[in-house]
Amino acid sequence: MRSFEDQVAAALEDLPADVRTAALDDLRAALLDGATEADLGSPAEYASHVLDAFARSTDPADSEGDVFGVPFETRGPTDAAVRSRIWAPTDPRIFVPRMFGLGWTVNLGAVAVRLGLLRPDDWDDESLDFLDPRLLTALRYAPLAWAAAAAVIGIHTWRRGLPIPTRVDRDGHPEQWSKPSAALVPVAIAAGFAVWGSRPTNGDDRMIRPALGAAGAGLGCAVATIAARSVGHPERVASGNALLAAAAAILPAHVGLPVGVALHTRRKR
Repeated sequence: MRSFEDQVAAALEDLPADVRTAALDDLRAALLDGATEADLGSPAEYASHVLDAFARSTDPADSEGDVFGVPFETRGPTDAAVRSRIWAPTDPRIFVPRMFGLGWTVNLGAVAVRLGLLRPDDWDDESLDFLDPRLLTALRYAPLAWAAAAAVIGIHTWRRGLPIPTRVDRDGHPEQWSKPSAALVPVAIAAGFAVWGSRPTNGDDRMIRPALGAAGAGLGCAVATIAARSVGHPERVASGNALLAAAAAILPAHVGLPVGVALHTRRKR
């Protein structure tokens, strides 16, 4: 009689090779950890779960098309299926079609799986239910904190009444200036992301939407900070490090925190 693993492998033979290999690796790891058929279900049930997860990861979040092999997307992050690409542990692809425009973005779920922080079947739509509701509330309103910081910085800069740098040269020195009210542009951007990111939603989107809202509002705050540092100082270099740090750290931090807490709480129970 064929083993549990062999039966699952046979049921998954139509999957792409890399996906099938990843699924079987996860199964072996679960079996080595002591999982039994009572935990995993029958081979047919387990395979069905994997196939369903693969279908969810490839259907709704697929890009609209491609240009010479490069995916493009026009629906944007306002579409829940599109923004779900940033956290899709069941999708083995680290680079997935970006949420808007041409190119790719990073699937943080696949990164977590590759790093061994979780298995694809460790996460489902109910995982966030293990979080303290107060943490979910804090996540939801976190973008507003970034927007408030941007407003304080931007309004202070505007009230100084000095020209605002709007373009820099190769060395980072401001070379084009605009009227003081330009300081309010990043404030408006941050506020827009904050309002959008704090709207109620459900499922994993309770984490994803606020994370994207916080990232956008954080970028607005970074732009406001750079403008504040440069205003009235044409000789000063306008550093882009704050923008890069915000773009690189805010999104994964706002996703990593609830994921880590939810997994820890779930495993304890």
